[in-house]
Amino acid sequence: MKIAIVNTLYAPNKVGGAEKSVQILAEKLYFKGNDVIVICLGKEDLTYELNGIIIYQIKIKNSYWPYDDINRGLFKKLKWHINDSNNKKYDDFLKQLFLNYKPNILLTNNISGFSTKLWSLASNLNIKIVHVLRDYYLQCPKTSKFKNNSNCSKSCLDCKLLSIPKKMDSSKVNYLIGISDYIIKDHINNDYFKEVKNRLIYNGFYINKLKIQPHTQTNTFGFIGQIKKSKGIELLLKSFSKLENLSWRLIIAGKINKNYLEYLQEINNSVRIEYVGYIDSASFFEMIDVLVVPSLWNEPFGRVVLESIINKKPVIASNMGGIKELLSKNKNFIFHPKEDSLTDLIKKIILNKDFLGEFNFQKSLLDKFDIEKTVDQYLEVFNEILKE
Repeated sequence: MKIAIVNTLYAPNKVGGAEKSVQILAEKLYFKGNDVIVICLGKEDLTYELNGIIIYQIKIKNSYWPYDDINRGLFKKLKWHINDSNNKKYDDFLKQLFLNYKPNILLTNNISGFSTKLWSLASNLNIKIVHVLRDYYLQCPKTSKFKNNSNCSKSCLDCKLLSIPKKMDSSKVNYLIGISDYIIKDHINNDYFKEVKNRLIYNGFYINKLKIQPHTQTNTFGFIGQIKKSKGIELLLKSFSKLENLSWRLIIAGKINKNYLEYLQEINNSVRIEYVGYIDSASFFEMIDVLVVPSLWNEPFGRVVLESIINKKPVIASNMGGIKELLSKNKNFIFHPKEDSLTDLIKKIILNKDFLGEFNFQKSLLDKFDIEKTVDQYLEVFNEILKE
C-alpha cells in the first residue's frame, strides 16, 4: 500500500507529542511493508530520508515561519491565519507529487500551514483521505481553543469566520480518526465531518521498550513538555508555593523563553525547583518519582501521561480533554486544575507514603496503546475505504 502522510512538522523538527506520534506511526507502517512518504513544512525546500522514509519538506508559503518564538503582533498573525484558511499555494507541488507517487491513501494529521485545500486537491485526484484529529486547528487558528487564560466555551467571531472553509472542506474526508473520544465528539458536535465515518484509535507506544524500575521515593515531582500557561506551569508553581514547610523537589524539563522564565521565578523562586531545559524523556523519568500534568486546556490526548506509565512512574494529571481517558483506572490521581485541588493531591503524596503504591500499572491497561495494535487499526481503516 502506498501512503502519503502529511503533518505540519516532522523529525528532526519537533514541537510536541503530535510530531513524535506521527513519526512512530509512519515508521511502523513502513516496517510493516507499506510504501510511505511524509510531507511537511519547513523554512526551506528539502528532500531527505529518515529511517527508510522519504521526507518532502516544503518551504512554508505564508508571510512568516510561525515556530521561532517571535511575537509577530496581532495584525501579522491575523494576516497569516487569513492566508492559511484558504492557501492554494502548495497545489502545483502537491498535485505533481501525488500524480508521480500515486498514493492509495492520504493520511493527514496536523495541517496548520497547509490549509484544508490539500483535501480538495486530493479529492479531485480521487485519492482516499483519512484525517487524524490531533489538535483543534479546524475550529481555532491557534489550534488550542484556549484564549484569555481559559478554554473557549464557544467560537469567537474570528474563529468562526476563519473556520468556514475548513468546515466545508471537512466533508471531503473519507474517514476520520480521533486520538481520543473527547476530540472526536468535540468536532462532530460542532458540525464538522458530516456523514463521515469515524473511529477512535489511540496513539501508539512501544510498550515493552522502557523498563525503568521505580526507585526509593524522594518526593521528587516532574513536569516535562512545552512550558507555557495553557500547560499549567503557573498553576504548578503556585501550588508548590503553598508547600514550603514540606519536603519536596520539582524538576521542570523543556525549552523556555528567558523572559518567561524570569516571570515564573517571580511566582515561585524556591531553590528546590530545577529547570533542566530540553532533556531526553527516558533520562527525565529516571530523575523523578511522580509526573505532574497540570494542563489547563483540553488536551486532545496527553502523550506524556502514557510515557510516564510506561516508565513505571505514577502520574497525577488534570481532568481536561482526553487526559482522563488515559487515567480511567487511576481516578484517584486526577485533579481539577485549580490550586487547592492540585496542592491537596501533592500534599497527600508527600504525607502518605503508601498512596503512590495504589497507582495501577497493570499491563492490560496499556495494551490498547501498543503500537502494533494501533497500526493494525489504521490498516483496517485503510483497507475498508479502499474496498468501498
